[in-house]
Amino acid sequence: MRVPISQLDEYAKDLEDLRTELERRGLLYNSGVGSLVKSANVTFSQAIYDSVTGRLRLILEAHKTECLRKPDEFREYGPEQLLSQGDFYLMEQMDGVPFQIDLNKLVTGMLVLGPQGSGKSRFIIHLVNEFSRVKPNVNITIIDPKNGFRNLPDFRHLDLGKASFDCTSPSNANQKNFVYEFMPIFANVCSLIFSLDFINQAVDIAHSQLQQYTNQTGEETALCFQDIHAALLTIKVKNFRQIGYHDAAKTALSLILGRQNLFTCRKGLSLEWLFSENTVINARCLTNEMQCKMLINFMLYWLYQRAKNLPETKEIKHVIIIDDATRFIGIAHQYDANKRTSPLGHILAVLRSAGICVVFATQIASQIDPAVLSLSRNMIVVGNINGEENLRVIQSFMSLTPAQKNAVLRFQTRETLAFISGSAWRFPVHGWAPFVEDLPTQNIPCEDYSNLIVSWHPLTEIPQKETEQVPVAPETINNEQPTPNLKSFVDKLVWDCINYPNDKVTGHIARLDFSVRIYETAMNAAIQNGYLLRSMSGKSVYLIATPKAYEKFNFSCPYERNASIEHSFYVQLAAHILKKDAMLSKVQTETSIGSKGATIDVTSIDKSGKMTAYEITLSTSNLLSNAAKLQDTAYEKIVWLCKDAATSKAVKAYFNKSSALPEDLTAKFEYLHFSKLSSQMKKGKT
Repeated sequence: MRVPISQLDEYAKDLEDLRTELERRGLLYNSGVGSLVKSANVTFSQAIYDSVTGRLRLILEAHKTECLRKPDEFREYGPEQLLSQGDFYLMEQMDGVPFQIDLNKLVTGMLVLGPQGSGKSRFIIHLVNEFSRVKPNVNITIIDPKNGFRNLPDFRHLDLGKASFDCTSPSNANQKNFVYEFMPIFANVCSLIFSLDFINQAVDIAHSQLQQYTNQTGEETALCFQDIHAALLTIKVKNFRQIGYHDAAKTALSLILGRQNLFTCRKGLSLEWLFSENTVINARCLTNEMQCKMLINFMLYWLYQRAKNLPETKEIKHVIIIDDATRFIGIAHQYDANKRTSPLGHILAVLRSAGICVVFATQIASQIDPAVLSLSRNMIVVGNINGEENLRVIQSFMSLTPAQKNAVLRFQTRETLAFISGSAWRFPVHGWAPFVEDLPTQNIPCEDYSNLIVSWHPLTEIPQKETEQVPVAPETINNEQPTPNLKSFVDKLVWDCINYPNDKVTGHIARLDFSVRIYETAMNAAIQNGYLLRSMSGKSVYLIATPKAYEKFNFSCPYERNASIEHSFYVQLAAHILKKDAMLSKVQTETSIGSKGATIDVTSIDKSGKMTAYEITLSTSNLLSNAAKLQDTAYEKIVWLCKDAATSKAVKAYFNKSSALPEDLTAKFEYLHFSKLSSQMKKGKT
């Protein structure tokens, strides 16, 4: 029997209502249900139509019964087809369907919310594992104020209590502008808007002192916040109101500097090096909220400066995870906090356009900076959230009903609610965070990178400017002068460092027969008086005699380049090591190249005529300009000879990520550090 033509419209409306209800409940995406709806649409048989629609109504009734038996305010569940849109496994829905997303959807930022003990940290470990599985070349940086990720394998572990950072800009940014442009952000962090003029004056003074120090010593150094604080103290004010603004700036800088040396150094850890590989930053030593905010604002600002001129991308390149984030990006405690805009908004917008995903994990949603809340497009709730203000933030972000908002109060450990912007399923997904076992206790130590840090001293402590000296090769000096009758331990140590410049500290101590106490006292006095510089190359410690030391004993200064004493020393040390190789017929320092006065630090020619260039590299600054001068040269091999393994890795990572140099040039690059070069020499390899 055929369906009567007069009732076709009525049947069509009935079928459409049935289809709408199936879609609302998420059942239409089931392949069997979809086939039944299609059959009902195309058939003209009354019996088939009644049979199909009857089965569809039974499916609806069974689903309603299931919902009554297992109530869940977050039904309807997402269908498998819409929850499986990528390789990144986020969580499991209540009905057992895995929620998999496209990894690059997270480039718009993520908030992970949950109380202590809810499984939030385990979920972060799960995220780290998934990032590493799906995209192994993405670098992950974790700010860990609770030391909860101390056993995370395959990560470099850095203790902030032993770290220092200076104000060095990324290689693509102007150094002076970099510091000036950060000052309004610093003033915002410290609520010092009316003190900004004094801060900028202090920066002017510090820059002037830095320029004078560099010109008179030839020593490479960097500006730090301790320099700005010292410069601020020299500013004299008379007006009563200005005295208040000046005192506020001094107090804020004192709080930021704290008792640690976090922002106090002559040369600190390079952020280029820090972000070059997976790193857990143990920030447990930071108890000062202002220091926490300053640290994260400075790091994100540095990344922003590096990223702002890069082409836009929707592909994740780097992940920053900040645990216990309220300490770092919480709302400022001030009367007009809700009226002020945070600079983090623009910074995060630029970072995500450059492929940098920032994940903020916190217990207190209502205390998150509004700019961060607005710019983060994804949210995960793990465990129950208490507090009406916190619940309102989640409700507004995920568009929850009042019943769903109240349901979050009853969440169990690992029970999860996820909203992913750009997902095919446009509603929150309710389920369980993946189970993550306890990380095996490995007692992974925080590595000591103090050899990369130069201790702070005021820029006003400038040694007397040296007169120009005739260069002399710094092998063991023989001026046919008798050893003077030296009485002080300081003079004996300086004399030995001049005559045996390539020896390590252990050689000086053994030759002088000093006790450790006498050596430490003499070394510190010599450094303070400007006669010696202490430098570490891996585990080796060298004492570098300064031009002032050579003048003291009437010796010619051997350094061919006055721009950096430390750099010149390592140039001569490299030549000293290479000259021991019997396979090399010639070793030369400061070899001229081109017509613009550029030089190569060290060059060598072996007995077969093969030419090798060595660029001595103490940091990751000026790498591109140093590499560019070597283009279209006859050198078959170009070796970047670094102070230590960490710098060598950072330089290699820099060139691997850079696309500014031609491949035929980078193919010649090799990366060594002095310890490895010495080891190769012992094995007969160079």
